Amino acid sequence: MKGSPYAVIVCDLFHSHDPDHETVVEGFPTRELAIEYARRRVWSSVEEMREPDQSRERLRSLWRSLGEDCRVVGPEGMIYVASSEIERFLDRPATPEERDWVGLYRSLLPEDFSLTYRWVAGTYPPPHHYEYIIAVGPGDEGRITFWPDYPGEGVPEWQEPFHPDLRARIVLFNLMQAAGLFAPTREVAPEPTIGGEMGYLEVTAAGRDARLALHALSQAERDELHRAIRAVVPDRLWGELGARRQRYIERTYPGEA
Repeated sequence: MKGSPYAVIVCDLFHSHDPDHETVVEGFPTRELAIEYARRRVWSSVEEMREPDQSRERLRSLWRSLGEDCRVVGPEGMIYVASSEIERFLDRPATPEERDWVGLYRSLLPEDFSLTYRWVAGTYPPPHHYEYIIAVGPGDEGRITFWPDYPGEGVPEWQEPFHPDLRARIVLFNLMQAAGLFAPTREVAPEPTIGGEMGYLEVTAAGRDARLALHALSQAERDELHRAIRAVVPDRLWGELGARRQRYIERTYPGEA
């Protein structure tokens, strides 16, 4: 994944015989950050089971039965398995920082990260046109404004708040970094070909601002960035808006439904 080449695979040892006992945590731009996340997460799972006057063997047994293990994968393949350090984890209790895997992952996204993305479908005859604006941050709040048709009199405007997915925001930020969106020479492009779809992005991150018209990118870059932005909005909400738009079409354009 461009900008996020490393991932951590988390193994739930308690459910290790279940087909879905592993989850993938994406969004790591460097191997060092991915390894540190994996280390902290496994060490934290050990600490959750540590008790006073507990034998080393008892702690090891509890971790093997109830804890987590993590491995890091990247372009080179598998590069780290956190359980390779289990003897060190057993020997010494972790400090709060050494087990703060949640804070480390959160730090991958700048605190001031915010974006506004307006997408407009091509100039098609009704009912094949729609538009939306996605606004996120700063902070963990988002809102989508959706028009199921050409905005105007009689056309509803739906506004829905949502909690933007942290993983999706991290992956999106890394993609923007890798694509050079924050380069000082990046400019908003001229208007696209008449009738084509349009997407305009404004983003702030780590004290930097960027503005971009997606039609300035190649088709592959445009599609990748568009998908990454949409992923910030929960799938459930996209489904609800799609169903609501379908009902609008059935009422407004019965011959086209």
